[in-house]
Amino acid sequence: MKYSSRFWLYAPIATFVIIAGLVMAHWWVVANAFEKKLAALKGHEAVPGITLDWGSVTVGGFPFRLDSDFTGFTVTGAGAHGPFAYRAEKFAAHTLAYNRAKTVYEAAGQQHVSWTDASGAARQLDFLPGSLRASSVTGPEGLLRADLDIANLAAKDVLIGRLQLHMRRDDRDLDLMLQADAAGKAKQVQVYAVLSHGDAFAGLLQGKQSWPEAATAWQAQGGAAKLSQVIAPGLDPATLLTPLY
Repeated sequence: MKYSSRFWLYAPIATFVIIAGLVMAHWWVVANAFEKKLAALKGHEAVPGITLDWGSVTVGGFPFRLDSDFTGFTVTGAGAHGPFAYRAEKFAAHTLAYNRAKTVYEAAGQQHVSWTDASGAARQLDFLPGSLRASSVTGPEGLLRADLDIANLAAKDVLIGRLQLHMRRDDRDLDLMLQADAAGKAKQVQVYAVLSHGDAFAGLLQGKQSWPEAATAWQAQGGAAKLSQVIAPGLDPATLLTPLY
């Protein structure tokens, strides 16, 4: 067999092996750095005013994804009006090893959320979802979009077929959307809102400012919520989004 023939026979195989080796090496490097970052975050503030903790975590997803599976996952911190907490029996985050702009989250088992409402009263909800999924998209300016989708949210005195919350940055404003299907006696609750002076939340979305500080700055700048496409039978739509600001 001539040399040129052998070259065209083995070159594609060698190229594939080299590329595969680079992909595997890249994953191990990224995964090792990710595990170290998680270890440093455990029990500490991930961003100002927000602390993450968990019982155990496993990192996987080789060779193209980074999957982190948590048990006993908790998020605690200061919300717009006071302390809040979220706990999940099982929680997972998935992103690509070579492009980490988008992250997808899942939670399963019993969930607990507590927060402080605009009047300063403590509120809480224990629920078991059929499924809970969320996602975030980040860029050079921080968080660009966040989405939450819960199916079959069942709690004491609360039953919602589907609950969605979406946030998107739009120039200087923030677009918010809340929708709940089959929520009690209401077939649907839906609120669209545009928060003017949304750039006041820039530090929060970049992970450099606490939630209360951002909410205070937004109000000081004259920020307001413009509601549209409101479907909220028997409810005051302005109160549905106030826990966020």
